[in-house]
Amino acid sequence: MMALLASVPLWGSLPEPASGRIDTAERYQDGAWTPVSLPQAGRPAGGWEHYRARFDWNGEDHAYLYLPTVSQRAVIELAGERIADTENRTTLVSLASGIPALVALPGKLLERGENVIDIRVQTLGLVPGYLSTLYVDEAERLAPYYRTRVFVLEYLRLMVPAGQLLIALVVLVVWLYRPQESLFGWLFLLLTTSMFVYLGMMRELLPAPIEAMYYAIMAGSAACEILVITALLIAGVAPPRWLKVTVPGVPAACILVSALGLVPAAQVVLFVNAPLNMVGQLAALAILVWAALARRVEEAWLLVLPLLLSTVAALHDFAIIMTWLDGPIFLSLYYRPAMMIGIAMILMRRLGLSLGRLDNVNGYLKQRLREQERELERLHQDERRETAARALSEERRRLTADLHDGLSGHLASIIALSEREKSERVEGAAREALDDLRLVIHSLDIDDHELPVALAGLRERLERQLKRLGVGLDWSLAPLPEIAGVTPSHALNVLRILQEAITNALQHGGATRITVRGARSECGRARIVVENDGRPFPRRPERGGEGLINMRRRVRQLNGAIDIEPLAGGTRLTLLLPLRLPGAVADPGQPDPVA
Repeated sequence: MMALLASVPLWGSLPEPASGRIDTAERYQDGAWTPVSLPQAGRPAGGWEHYRARFDWNGEDHAYLYLPTVSQRAVIELAGERIADTENRTTLVSLASGIPALVALPGKLLERGENVIDIRVQTLGLVPGYLSTLYVDEAERLAPYYRTRVFVLEYLRLMVPAGQLLIALVVLVVWLYRPQESLFGWLFLLLTTSMFVYLGMMRELLPAPIEAMYYAIMAGSAACEILVITALLIAGVAPPRWLKVTVPGVPAACILVSALGLVPAAQVVLFVNAPLNMVGQLAALAILVWAALARRVEEAWLLVLPLLLSTVAALHDFAIIMTWLDGPIFLSLYYRPAMMIGIAMILMRRLGLSLGRLDNVNGYLKQRLREQERELERLHQDERRETAARALSEERRRLTADLHDGLSGHLASIIALSEREKSERVEGAAREALDDLRLVIHSLDIDDHELPVALAGLRERLERQLKRLGVGLDWSLAPLPEIAGVTPSHALNVLRILQEAITNALQHGGATRITVRGARSECGRARIVVENDGRPFPRRPERGGEGLINMRRRVRQLNGAIDIEPLAGGTRLTLLLPLRLPGAVADPGQPDPVA
């Protein structure tokens, strides 16, 4: 669909008026007037052609002469008096080919009935002469068609070099910021060298001999080599060195040959530069098609269609110059925007890809930064915990050493004196105080997941005490699930609760057998059950001593639960603990009430 729309200039034509048509005339040739039909196309370039046309006028309307297309200069005479010369208006001619003209026919020169108008056509350079069908009618009927032709054949031509200049400046800026991208540099050279042909459009603005146009075309022929280099770069192939040398070498050689008069400039342009331009476009087109199909280069597709249309237009224009085709309008100029659009799309695509890669890199760096920040935060927290643990460990060792060397030594001395003095009550109290002190000291060495170690130490001390009292102990805590988050405070609280339960069973229940077992509860928590065969626990929970109050306080610090229920022949205490103990508990160094 894009190819069909873009090919309209190849087969389409501009609208023309429906009335006032003059399609026959006479041409002066070899001293005689020869009847011809209009349009007259394919006339040899250079020199003048003289035509004479006749039309009828009713004497009432204001008549205008409309020339849809003429190549390139037209001098118009009515009744032997010059009334217009297209060279006297600002037009864009030369290699841009045909122009339109709308000329008012003075009423004082018109006669009722048949009138004769003479048109002298001058062609310049390589462009063949052309005179379209003529129209004589009122201005209101001819003006819309004239304005359409002026826009297409003059204003649109001026817009093309302006747009190409803008694209060239954009490419230059991109190249200056990314000089490592050689493609941008060659694109800039392609856009600038191919603008030399536009100098022919500025013949009125830049007066110069017509011969200067040939040298501009020769200089602009470097664009065909640059186009091949650009196609190779897009295909991902390094251009050969000899091809780069031809960029300045071929135009310089053509200019030198023409300047020395060895070969006429027009012949050099016609038989060297024009064919070389078409060969360059065909080679570049073949490279891009190969890159798109064989190498799967996506950017190649962006230039295949514009370059294909541009190549067809170049062949069309060359056929007109060689008079193989009849037509006044060169199409190459009108397909330049397609090439510029393709180049702009390549620029935008590369910009988009660069921005996409930049966004990906930024996203990756941000992610890495967040990961590093989290890692630093983790390391910082680990360092703080390690520092706190080292300080706590040092303080624990110091406190343990002080308790062991100080208070433990005093208690041992009291026990020794009591044995010599035969004071059993003092000795028993001192031994209990020493055992309790050892319990505290032992709990200070407990770390996380080491609650079974503390419970094993408690069992060892209880077995010795209960054995002296003749009380049996059934201990089974192996099924107890692993409990995490254990600190010395947690361990001491659990030991105190179990110690208080066994002490109450002995002192208040008169138990002869005590059972301690562990398991996982139905709700997923750790459960420790202490049963005894002594007197049942009273069913009035509001009653209780300081020991029961301390047990409940310790259970709250552990985020656990405790239940004491009387049995038919004893009492059962159930302690429920979470599998991960809370982080904030009471300081084990604070004074602990004893039941």
